[in-house]
Order: sequence, then C-alpha cells, then structure tokens
Amino acid sequence: MAMHEIESLVELSILCLDNSQDSQADYRSLFFNLYQLQDSFDTGFTHFRVMDTLVKHHYVYTFPITAHPTYLEHQAYFDHLAADQKFSFIYANPGKEWDATSNPVAGYANYDHATKQYILYCDAGSLLWSAMVATGTISGKDATAPEPMGFFHLALTIVEYAAKQDFTDLLSLWYLLLPYMVMQAEQDGIPLQKQDLETIFQIIISKNAIPQEGLPYIEDIPHGGELGEFCNWWYEPARQWMPTAPETTEELDLDAIPFSQEVEKSATWYSQQVVTLMESVTHSIQFMEDNGENEDLRKSVEMRLESALQFANKGLEQAPTDASLLMNKGSVLMLQEKYPEAMESYDEAMKIAPNNPYVHLNRAILFYHMDQFKEAKASFERLLQLEPANEFGQQWLQHLRDAGF
Repeated sequence: MAMHEIESLVELSILCLDNSQDSQADYRSLFFNLYQLQDSFDTGFTHFRVMDTLVKHHYVYTFPITAHPTYLEHQAYFDHLAADQKFSFIYANPGKEWDATSNPVAGYANYDHATKQYILYCDAGSLLWSAMVATGTISGKDATAPEPMGFFHLALTIVEYAAKQDFTDLLSLWYLLLPYMVMQAEQDGIPLQKQDLETIFQIIISKNAIPQEGLPYIEDIPHGGELGEFCNWWYEPARQWMPTAPETTEELDLDAIPFSQEVEKSATWYSQQVVTLMESVTHSIQFMEDNGENEDLRKSVEMRLESALQFANKGLEQAPTDASLLMNKGSVLMLQEKYPEAMESYDEAMKIAPNNPYVHLNRAILFYHMDQFKEAKASFERLLQLEPANEFGQQWLQHLRDAGF
C-alpha cells in the first residue's frame, strides 16, 4: 500500500469522524491514535489538510510563537523563524539539531495568511503540549492526555462510523491497510484482536467495499503460520481481482522462516530506506538554514543523499513502475541539484499516476528551482484541482500570482 494512500486513509477517517457528529465520541483520542498509526509508516506531515477539524476537536492547539515555553531562552531562533514565515518543526531543544531519540519533534510552526501571524502548533499528547500543560498554558479538560487504543480497535471504530455513512471508499482503504497492520503486529509480537478483525471483515463485505484496485500480487500472499492463515482468509473475497506478478517469485513459508530471519529485500523495503534518509536530510537542511552552514553536516547530507539514490535505483530495478519510488528518486536528485534528471523521474511518475497530487507538487517545486515560474504555477494549479485544501500549494500559488506569473 503506497504511503499517499495511508495519508488519504487518515485524512478521510478524520473527516468521517467529524461528519458523524457523535456527542459521545472521544474524537481527540481517535485523532491521536490515527496519527500514531500514520507515523508508523514513514508518511509525510499532513495535519494541514484537516487543520480546522483538528483544532475544532481540541487535538491541535494554536498560540503565537512567543507563547513557546522557551521563547525567551531561544528568542533569536524563534524570531528568525517568524521573519522567514516558513513552516518549521520545533524540536524538544530548539537550539540543537534534530535527532529522533535525543531531540525529537515537539511541535511545529507556520505562517497563517488569514491572520498574518506566525503560529505555534502543538498536538495533544505531544512534548510541546506536555510543556504547555506544565506551565498552565493548557489547562482543564485540555490538560488530559489522549487515550491510547489498540490499532485494530481504532480501525473497527472508524469502520463502524464509515459504514453508517456508506463511506465505501474509506472502507476500501481500511481493507487494503489492515493486512499490513497484521504483519507489523505479528513481527512485534502483539496479539491480534481477532474479534475486531472479523467484525471489520463482515462490515466491509456487507457494504460491498472490497476494492478491485490496489491489491497485492496474488503470489505475494504469505503462506504458512498465523499470518498466512489470516491473509488467505482476508483476501479470499478479493482473489478474483488480485493481479499476477510479472515474474514468478518464491513463496514465503512463514512456518519455515521466522520473522527475525533476514529475507530478500523488496522494493517496499528500499522505498522505506529512501523515505527515512530523506526525512533525516530534510531535518539537517532545516537545521543549517536556521543555524548556519556546517561543513561536517553538509558532507553527511551529501552522503545520505547518495545512499538514498542508490536505494531508490535498487527498488526501481524490482518495481520500475512504482510511482512513489520514482517521486522519491526525483526528490533526491532535486536536492542534489540534478534538475533535468529529477524532472525525468517526476515525468515518469506522472505517466503512471497522473492524478497523484504529490507528483504535481514535486514538479511545481522543481520548476520553481529551475526558474520556470509559469510551469510551476500550472503545476500548483493542477495540484489544487486534485487537492483543494493543500495549504502549501495555496500559499505558493498566491506567491507566484503576487509576483506576476
């Protein structure tokens, strides 16, 4: 399942929950767990697609940037961000480089064109939210942490709301995602909530929401063990639509091969490595933009980009028509300032997925870097046709229009 499909699943789930208008529902905790699920798949940051809904249900809190608990300590840093008017993640220690373990993301900030203010955002349950609670800035019911829940129970809750609304597209996305959740739970030693899965299965069947596209190759269904048994049961109603792999691959017998044993790396594995490297590179570049150039860090960025390009090429050897891999390869090449090669990669991705908004977003950014502003404007316009709520696209399109393009 592609990362953009997981992002869409989370976005649509939030809209579905909001549309349910259930006065007894704990939307805040449901949103919290949805983003926990999304974060486990190395997806992009998508809060601004549904920011109004997140704020409405007190999952996201907004403040002026000066309300940050360490504003006085790091005033120059925060004032620089506000002057640039750019989106930025705010780390636990704002003056240090990002590190997933020692200095993770605590909150984020962005310029709000409607109010013409630079806004500090924090999610309920985040490190910044905890700091705001500790200082009394957030209090009352808002100071209560969201309730964690099992991912399968989360899926069942949303599937039940989607069924009441006849939201078959969302049901189909959950059908595609759940086997991956089961695989992850199996590897992590987490017990399957079989009753929840059976209920979800019956709801999807009853709503005729089995998707005919996006299914894995029939040869890729695991055989043997609890996971193989689950997948054979789960995919049985979809078997008639499942594609056949271009080349016959050896079946993975899970009775014979434990999860701890290394198996041949797949295109998905390579794609995940590219995403992870790109995420770390982005944080490093942001750090240098905020704090000045660092020769050692710059060399590290160059090495990580070269590794990401190698991973992307390896993945494309196995899956040459994987649009996500092609887009990620293009993004690596763009950061390496190899603009013509990056455009070739984006153009290939667009042939495969012409209605994927991220293809047009990436091409728009690349056109801008190449000083092809009219082409950038056209790509941003196409992006917003496909995803009207994309705030990044809205801001950049307005910027180009203000510049006379």
